[in-house]
Amino acid sequence: MALHPEGMFTTGPIAHLVGLAAGGTDPLEWEVLRFGRVTRTEYWDPAWRVTPQHLASQLDYLSTVFGEFGEGFLDTCPEADRRTWRTAAGTQGIPAFMTGLATLLRLADRQGDAAYEDVPLAAWEVRARFPLLLSLDDWAYDGEYASYEESLRAFVEGEHPYCSYEVMPRLHQALAARMLCAESAAFAASFRVLAPQATPETLEVLARTTLTHMTEQHV
Repeated sequence: MALHPEGMFTTGPIAHLVGLAAGGTDPLEWEVLRFGRVTRTEYWDPAWRVTPQHLASQLDYLSTVFGEFGEGFLDTCPEADRRTWRTAAGTQGIPAFMTGLATLLRLADRQGDAAYEDVPLAAWEVRARFPLLLSLDDWAYDGEYASYEESLRAFVEGEHPYCSYEVMPRLHQALAARMLCAESAAFAASFRVLAPQATPETLEVLARTTLTHMTEQHV
């Protein structure tokens, strides 16, 4: 039976980190710490959610078998992915790079979340954690509504009764962003640049309007 393990090299969180290592401008240590912030397991998450420790173990395994099988598996990947891995590894070689990345993941997991004052918020973090806050005026058309709040109310009502698909996730992201802005001036400053539509005023309107709808229509 044909084996197709190339997905380990081309998709998922490991491939994401490798891409950052190959093409990013910040230290890989920062990117791993950001990854930890994005994937931090909360108490309501399933116990089998992918964690840094789990990924570190996968990398340890891949590094040990790479010499025997890895080059063959990597050769089945698209050229762009092979180039990304080799660029990220540099002169140390892919197995050593895997081991080093596994070590960084374990260290980051043990130390907890990095402060935004120490490791600035990155654009890819915002896309991962707050994707629904990056296009907050998509439903507001020029001249159709008298205010942003009115357009938002129309959007929420238009999604009803299937509010769990987008309305509730957007509310969760808005509340999380407001909390982080209040806790960290560094986060707030970066967030204003990376998510310019998600102003404090807009997030306040979004939270208030959505909570009002959920209270009136879903309780």
